[in-house]
Amino acid sequence: MLIDSYGRKIDYLRISVTDRCNLRCIYCMPQAGIIHKPQSKLLSFEEIARVVEIMSALGVEKIRLTGGEPLLRKGVVDLVKSLSGIKGISDISMTTNGILLKEYASALKQAGLKRLNISLDSLHQERYSLVTRQGKLERVLEGIEQAQNAGISPIKINVLLLDGMSVDEIMDFLRVSIENSLHVRFLEFMPVNSFYKIDNFISARDVIDIARKCFALEDAAIYGNGPAEVFKIKNALGTFGVISPMSSKFCFKCNRLRLSSDGFLKPCLHSELKMNLRVLLRSSASDDDLAEVIKSAAAEKPKEHNLDKGEFLFSDYSMCQIGG
Repeated sequence: MLIDSYGRKIDYLRISVTDRCNLRCIYCMPQAGIIHKPQSKLLSFEEIARVVEIMSALGVEKIRLTGGEPLLRKGVVDLVKSLSGIKGISDISMTTNGILLKEYASALKQAGLKRLNISLDSLHQERYSLVTRQGKLERVLEGIEQAQNAGISPIKINVLLLDGMSVDEIMDFLRVSIENSLHVRFLEFMPVNSFYKIDNFISARDVIDIARKCFALEDAAIYGNGPAEVFKIKNALGTFGVISPMSSKFCFKCNRLRLSSDGFLKPCLHSELKMNLRVLLRSSASDDDLAEVIKSAAAEKPKEHNLDKGEFLFSDYSMCQIGG
């Protein structure tokens, strides 16, 4: 079992399978783009599976695949199938921008994918294009529909609270949770890079206040690993929730480690601390050797992030390379 120095049980691993993306979201990637990691430095699927097998023996039960955009990684459906067959892994999910989801949803479900989070910051094509720089909203909506038809559930919609988001747009997403069996999550903006800042911070409480003015709310729950405070609008088919990393830290219950696409294990998204598993995987290191490094990463997990103190710069990764 993995227990960090603050008594938190670590049973969840987020795996970035690629640093490439087919969108250029203004808050995630600088205008000039990024220099991608060479293919030779990316972990192979066999290497990823070996890490998961070792971590499963240490008590990790849940896996989330991220990117970049994970559906850009050739053969990712095969990876899902491989990981779903590992003893002790009870849940495999994915975070995607949904652009390629229509083509992959059925195969992902058959391979063993249980849940989906879809990043979608606007329901209006003009604003969606502005935020993503090049995205086609229709493709995402078609992907969501196909995922529902394939039987993937729950499906969560991740909405980042950005500058310029109006009350009307927040209401649009609330109506999505009423009219569909979808679970909308409003995320507070985190200042994790130097190239994008916001002037008008929208808090989780602002969203709840907007919802309460218009609807009767009930407390709700939905299966998953997330820190959302979840509500259900009366008679709604889905739920909505808020995630508040800035206004109400939830680090005290963080249960995850992160594996970058180039093989570094990070105890915290917002820490520079990382362990190079790729070097060990490509040497004569035994599973026991790898397990000791993984235990060390868990033990060194920070108590909390320091974004609220202005410590927010990544020196080695852009957000698009490590996954949210």
